Amino acid sequence: MIRRECGLCTLAIEPTAQLVFIGETEARYYLEPPLHPHCAAYALQVCPVLHAAGDTIEVALTHTYTLAEDRITGVSPGGQLRRGVFPYRNLAARHLAVLEFYLAFPDTPERVTAPTWLAEHAPRLLP
Repeated sequence: MIRRECGLCTLAIEPTAQLVFIGETEARYYLEPPLHPHCAAYALQVCPVLHAAGDTIEVALTHTYTLAEDRITGVSPGGQLRRGVFPYRNLAARHLAVLEFYLAFPDTPERVTAPTWLAEHAPRLLP
């Protein structure tokens, strides 16, 4: 996500190109990197988990995203992890908590259910 590389093919995504995030409906953020539109169309067609999820999976289309850090800030007396979301590269966070994930927050995404996007908007894959 840091280098704006596709999570499937690992090639760079051009700075002005559309990005596709795949996730649950109305997700605020994504743990997985963005995808090229062709790579997203492929993933939605061949991944049995994504395909079976139907309308509970959507694509978030955007050109930019903001990174943040999900960090473990402690452990409760019951053993549950305490977490916090910090701005990307926040120097204070490095001293306060352990990095677990980068989070991508799409900037003004257009959201479409995965089946609708595949049927009406996704690039066609070669047979």
